[in-house]
Amino acid sequence: MIRISVGLICVMLLCCQSVQAEINDERAHSNYQIFCQGCHSPKGDGNGGVPQMKGLVGHFLKSTQGREYLVQVPGSANSALDNEQLAEVLNWIIKNFADDSAPADWRRYSAEEVEVLRQSPLLEVVAFRKNLIDGLPVKN
Repeated sequence: MIRISVGLICVMLLCCQSVQAEINDERAHSNYQIFCQGCHSPKGDGNGGVPQMKGLVGHFLKSTQGREYLVQVPGSANSALDNEQLAEVLNWIIKNFADDSAPADWRRYSAEEVEVLRQSPLLEVVAFRKNLIDGLPVKN
């Protein structure tokens, strides 16, 4: 009985650690700086024709298509980041840039979800984004 309890506790601790490790803020921020901020700016304000994320990116989580969009845009889908790193950066972006735009119960991206969604990158991004935004519950 004691062995089972100790084993169960160890498994629970490992699970809790992996959940807590989903966003390594320092690593995610560094990856954002290397792979994203050149276009989206250090604070997610956008740059030229690149959309602003600050205060708006969370609206995409209000629909399945919007959630998928954040992974399928070329900058994400074609990124040199692996699936786990991309999931972490997307979660970091939402945590740091969504402000009040994200639903209170938003679900973090997983590496498995990112892997599946990356297989269908968007080709007509501007038109797709416009149609997507027109259909969101709250427009950005």
